[in-house]
Formats: sequence, C-alpha cells, structure tokens
Amino acid sequence: MSNVRLGFIGTGGNMNRHLRELTEIGGSQFVAFCDIVLEKAEQAVAQYGGKAYADYNQMLASEELDAVYISIPPFAHGAPERAVINAGLPMFVEKPVHMNAEEAKELAAEIEEKGIITATGYQERYLDIIDKAQELLASRRVGFFMGYWMGGMPGGWWREKAKSGGQLMEQTTHEFDMARYLFGEVKTVYAVARYDLIPNTDYDIEEASAVSLQFESGVFGIMFSACFTTNGMRRSGLDIFCEDGSLEYHLRRALVLSTADEKTTWNPENNCTIDMDSTFIEAVRTGDGSAIRSPYADAAKTAILSIAANESLETGLPVHLD
Repeated sequence: MSNVRLGFIGTGGNMNRHLRELTEIGGSQFVAFCDIVLEKAEQAVAQYGGKAYADYNQMLASEELDAVYISIPPFAHGAPERAVINAGLPMFVEKPVHMNAEEAKELAAEIEEKGIITATGYQERYLDIIDKAQELLASRRVGFFMGYWMGGMPGGWWREKAKSGGQLMEQTTHEFDMARYLFGEVKTVYAVARYDLIPNTDYDIEEASAVSLQFESGVFGIMFSACFTTNGMRRSGLDIFCEDGSLEYHLRRALVLSTADEKTTWNPENNCTIDMDSTFIEAVRTGDGSAIRSPYADAAKTAILSIAANESLETGLPVHLD
C-alpha cells in the first residue's frame, strides 16, 4: 500500500486538527469528506481535495477507502461506527466513543470478531512523559491520587447533557482514561455535583463534580471537574501520592517527581497527537495494530466509566462496574 486512502465523517474542530497533522505526516490521500452540513464537507474539499458527501453511507458505498476517521459530537456516535464496521474498514474514532454502554460493548465485540484495526483520540497515552510515569510508578507503591479538569464552559451542544454527557463525558474522559492507563480497571464509582453556579446562562449540565474511583488494584482516587471557573487557579492532570514521594502530571505539559532527596521535572519532547495519528496510519498500511495504545475496545471502557459517573450523579448511589 502506498498512500493510505482516507474518508472522514465529521469536519469540525477536532477533525481539522487531524487533517493538519495528517498533512504534516504525509503518506495518506484525503479521498472523501462527509458532514451533515454539506457546506462544511465542501469547505474541507476546497482545502484538501477529494469529494464531499452529506451521507456517510453513500460515501462508504461510493469510494474506495483504506480507513475512516470519525470525529462527531458524543450523541452522534454509534450508527457511523457500525456502518464503517459493516464496510470492514479500519477506523479512528474521536473520544468519547459512545454515550451508551451496551452499544459500545456491542460495537467492540463486532470489531474484535471482524479483526478490524481501530484507534481512538486519547492522545495523552502517546506522551513520552507518560512512558516515564509508567516507569516511575512500576517500582513504587501508590496510595491514592487526585485528578482534575478545570476551566470554563464551552458553548453549543456541549451545554446540553443529552448531547454531550456533560464535562465528565466530554473533557474529564481524558483523565479517566489516563487513570485507567496507569492504575488499571475501576470497580466502583461514586459521584457528587454542584449546579446553578453560572447566572443568566442557558445549560443543563453540572458545573462542578467530584468522582470517587475505587480500582481493582486497591488504588483509589478522586477526580474533580469544573467548568464554571473564569479566573484563579485552573488545574488539569493527576497528583499521585506514593510511599516515597509524589508524582504530578500537569496535563500534556510536565511530569514532576518529588522525593525527600530531590524534585525532578520532565517536559514532553514529542507531539503526542502526531504520534497518535502516525501510529494509526502505519497500522493501516501494515495491517498490524499492535502499536496502537487506545483501540476502540479499550476506549469503550473509558466511556463506560464516564457513563457510570453520570449514573451515580443521577441516582446518588455508587455504581459497581463489571
């Protein structure tokens, strides 16, 4: 295979980032773009070439593709992925991969049954400082951690719980995923939240939450989220407390190890999103997906964790995961 022939479902902000990076990486051909707003697909075609579609089923039936990128709002996941699976094509799916736990499991099972190569948009797994974090944690006993995703409130569908799943599904999913990557699977989730902190604003999501996570390994943590802050401290990442010191992961910016003897900082030396995209393209080219760090089945578990946290918010009860 020379150039990997790509189709794209969704042409919003996240997809535009992938398009820029895929252009920089090289080795792929942009064959077709699909968006429910045809004008957006046509704008992508004007910039990158290819053909515009408003119907992904028509695109999949009409074009000769090697793989498909899917970058759509959380509520729209499900049918596009199933169509790509039925076409037998590798796919890259932006997070969160689904808002329905059972459907996510079904899609993961179909992908496994058909042996389809998949990747998802949890780019932090590709950071060199996360490799370092795994190395440092391998020889340490972890007691607990605190995680964070704090900032302001985006607009549009993000403010509608039924469409975005709220901050726990749409943003904090990155840190849920990183916690799973470092500490393994979660067995129990319990969440609390605050509402109505922003006056004169139209939304129905929680503005602040805290999610308690109990892992099968014995590690526990609390994940804090906030989308009401406009000034003051904003924090995103993980603070990990070990027997002989602490490890601070500052979201995509730095890793800091503090012990009795010294404080050491590592900064990223790689572009994790380019590494993520290039890993997927190479997997499609070679037919070997073993280097992909977040395939669909794994990302589905992260989505299910966010879904469980939202369920706990609704019921006021802990949720026990299988």
